[in-house]
Amino acid sequence: MNNRKRLAGTIIIFIIGCSVGAITVHYICTMRMDQMWRGGPVNMKEAIIKHIATDLNLNQEQKKKLSLIMESMHKKMRVIHKQSFPQIKIIIEEADNNTMSILSVDQKEKFEKIIEQRRKHDFFNEN
Repeated sequence: MNNRKRLAGTIIIFIIGCSVGAITVHYICTMRMDQMWRGGPVNMKEAIIKHIATDLNLNQEQKKKLSLIMESMHKKMRVIHKQSFPQIKIIIEEADNNTMSILSVDQKEKFEKIIEQRRKHDFFNEN
């Protein structure tokens, strides 16, 4: 019986860790991509355009058109992100509910605090 409790506890911790890790990675990647695209630490759009323009010896008109193409691509990628994120959120909430169903009352209280911390850090941000 004790071994089963330990195994169940280990599995729960693993599931929670995976959930929190996935949410954190998603959040960080989204934020970094937005920062790079908007001219944060590295302006991704300009870096890509500069690289392609140099390699292909593009003229000014081609650079302008490439910039518009890159902007269009970014907008389309954001649409896909906004479309898929609700599904990701549902999967995470389902995992949380399934986890809650196997916890004791004390464990449920602790797990609810973990979920609340995750929400405070805005890991469910769709932007």
